[in-house]
Amino acid sequence: MKGYPLICLALLSSYSYAQRPDQNWEPGIGGEISVITGYTRSTSQFNTDNKTLSSPDQKASTQSSFLIAPLGTLDYTFASADKQIFFGTRRSDVALGRFHLELGYRQKFEDAGIFSFSYVPGLLKQKTWADPFILNEDREETKVKTRALRLTADNIMGSNFSAELAVGNQSYDSEKSGFANFSAEDQKLLNREGNVAFTEGSYSQFVGRGMILRGALNYTRIDSEGEAMAHDIYGSEVSVIQMMRSSSFILTLSYDYADFNAINPVFDKKQKDHRWGAFLAYEYREPFGWKDWSAISLLGYNQSQSNITFYDEDSLLATVGLDYKF
Repeated sequence: MKGYPLICLALLSSYSYAQRPDQNWEPGIGGEISVITGYTRSTSQFNTDNKTLSSPDQKASTQSSFLIAPLGTLDYTFASADKQIFFGTRRSDVALGRFHLELGYRQKFEDAGIFSFSYVPGLLKQKTWADPFILNEDREETKVKTRALRLTADNIMGSNFSAELAVGNQSYDSEKSGFANFSAEDQKLLNREGNVAFTEGSYSQFVGRGMILRGALNYTRIDSEGEAMAHDIYGSEVSVIQMMRSSSFILTLSYDYADFNAINPVFDKKQKDHRWGAFLAYEYREPFGWKDWSAISLLGYNQSQSNITFYDEDSLLATVGLDYKF
């Protein structure tokens, strides 16, 4: 596992997408329910279908599967129509290739923007290996989760600037990296548990004919207990959002550079990763004349190239589904 951004990418799901900027909040209970189906494929040493590793230089296995899943959000807007409690995932996050399940509060301020505070409880866990480096015997599965507090500010002071800050903790049910083959000192260097901090600034600009351009810069600190696993991630994103009368799509391209703190004792070198992502989200409103329904789809690809072959990864996701708003 490689920290907060890739955890989110691995949990990508199709949902509905960016809300129209002029959409007003209506007092009372609202939300959305989606049912999606799709195909996922990933090539990674952390795929849990390949239990045995014969060499750290062994080519990563490819795992593919089909999925069908219900998703949803629920919110309550107060009578003033400027305060809201919400639970679920933000539509804009999924369109940008991220997925967080969160509980929070948001408020609109006239001419000052929308501010929200939320808690990511870590309900969604991902499978990985307790010790990825065991050779010639079955590796034991474990699960990793991230809990976090998240603060976002959209359209700050009525501008096109937005910002986000999140802090949290990444924990494993069973962290045994290096226990089978390495010394106690090396095991400490390989410990993946620790704290996470993420910050991002973004700017969006209408360019006419329903098109919005969005650019973002972000920084992530994975402060793992093991120095060989602790690292900084410097990221960027560019999105094109096109809104049409009955449909909309968002194309997002991203690039991250990850720089690790110390030499990895398994490979005798310090890890450095280059990560690319591309995501295309599409929504078609009221198919067949169905009011409050949308047909939704997401196509996403992510690749990580490391100076340590063991950590090379790529993943593909394609989904289609239906979304109902109430």
